[in-house]
Amino acid sequence: MPFRSLKELDPSEGTVLLYSGNLSQQHLGSGDTVLFPQPSADPNDPLTWPRWRKHTVFLSICLFSCLNNFSGTVLSDSFLTISEDLHVSVEDASGLLSWIVLTQGIANFIWVPTAIYLGKRPVFLVSCAIAFIGAIWAAASPSFGSLLGGCIFGAFGGGASEALGAAIINDIYFLHERGSKMSWYIIFIAFGSSLGPLCGGYLIEYKGWAWGKWLSVILLGINLLLIFFFAPETRFRRSHNPSEGVSSSAASDSPSEKVEGDKFENVEVGSKSLAPNQTSVVRPRKTYLQSLNPWSGVAADASYWSLMFRPLPLLVYPACLFATLAYSLALAPTVMVNTVSSTVLIPPPYNFSIGAVGLINIPGMIGQGLGAIIGGVCIDKWAAYCARRNNGVFVPETRLLLFIVPTIIVFTGIVLFGFSVEQQMHWAVIFTAYGLMSVGLTGSASITMTYVCDCYFPVAAECLEMINGIKNVFAFGLVHGVVPWVTRMGYSKAFGTLGGIFGGIMAFVVPLLIWGPQIRHHTSSKWRLVSWELE
Repeated sequence: MPFRSLKELDPSEGTVLLYSGNLSQQHLGSGDTVLFPQPSADPNDPLTWPRWRKHTVFLSICLFSCLNNFSGTVLSDSFLTISEDLHVSVEDASGLLSWIVLTQGIANFIWVPTAIYLGKRPVFLVSCAIAFIGAIWAAASPSFGSLLGGCIFGAFGGGASEALGAAIINDIYFLHERGSKMSWYIIFIAFGSSLGPLCGGYLIEYKGWAWGKWLSVILLGINLLLIFFFAPETRFRRSHNPSEGVSSSAASDSPSEKVEGDKFENVEVGSKSLAPNQTSVVRPRKTYLQSLNPWSGVAADASYWSLMFRPLPLLVYPACLFATLAYSLALAPTVMVNTVSSTVLIPPPYNFSIGAVGLINIPGMIGQGLGAIIGGVCIDKWAAYCARRNNGVFVPETRLLLFIVPTIIVFTGIVLFGFSVEQQMHWAVIFTAYGLMSVGLTGSASITMTYVCDCYFPVAAECLEMINGIKNVFAFGLVHGVVPWVTRMGYSKAFGTLGGIFGGIMAFVVPLLIWGPQIRHHTSSKWRLVSWELE
């Protein structure tokens, strides 16, 4: 199949009419918020599901993302204990984190095309089952090789939770909800990484390292049941013609459809009344038992192998490339701190216990919460404000203005952490620095990933696959390289260098803020990177 431009599939280029009194479009309640994408008349369309059902699906998948990271990091504060118990070096024991991060990244490139080909529900069921079995394997391991094998096997299953978890947002929520939902998804991921060492530190200190994995077994088992009973298939064929959601020239006597609470109702205007996106055949609503069926057919328009390789060209889209770099560099300082925290805090002058080392994640979670507010609620409200001032037209770049806030906070945290460790300042300063740099893990990531979904909505799943896969590979390199880096340069220079790289890369947001719409128009219409038809 020949390559085509994104504009051939989605003429909107990300700029849509979000607020309008045009009655030919479906609106939120009795207000002027235009629903984008426009829901279809099919009762099985996930966009028309009741809000409680959407939230239940979303929560089940967010918990999977959280518990996957919990299971992956629960041993991160006990590398010294594991090295002594299983007779390996501390460097080898740190592979329990680095190889997990790498495996999760690589797994994205397998699970995402599989989900597109077979559907998201079977992928989530199988991947969560693999994570569950991997945790049992690791908990019962008699040797380090077996423990590492169980962790890597479980991480392969857990990798599905990253890119596909974000893709679920596009399946069941509208444009005006994306920012806040993306921030919730990101904070579940971040909290999982923080709760793992926080809970695992004390549990391992008193019960042994195996109990960290047994706790993961219990939690992942519960999550598997939640996914089975409350996460139906969200893959749905819909028209991607944005005229359904952005046209402002419809006649005043056109029919309208309003959304009130969880219900859709036709509003008759003049002598006409049509259902939204009316089709000649409307399928019956699936029963609850039918929704439990994991099989929804295969994608008929592409082979599985083509699905595996088709996301690669999308990385050169400026928004996708910037989001990849931004997420990677927002993750970098937190991964580095998690790797060196025990070597910094356990020896004198701090003399922390294994359990107490995990307490550094408390300010981390506070920072992640602040970042989620900035990257979620704040950017949604700011984007809505800007759209209203722009005659109801939403422009994706309006989300990027608030990106400056977490950038400044994270830069301050990175530099402060390196300086405070080098000078052996009070532990509270180190904790504060980690809290500041944690703002970016949710704030920067949420803003940039939402921006990508806005710009490239029809190919968002493939873009998110590239972003999540590459940032994990980047994190793997940091976990392996941080100890020799700080040993050779010292903490102040190493983290100062990282801060300079972080600030320099994040400065690329300025060209996107100024010329973003022109860049989107040029790349969408001129760059032929899409090698498939939309479902």
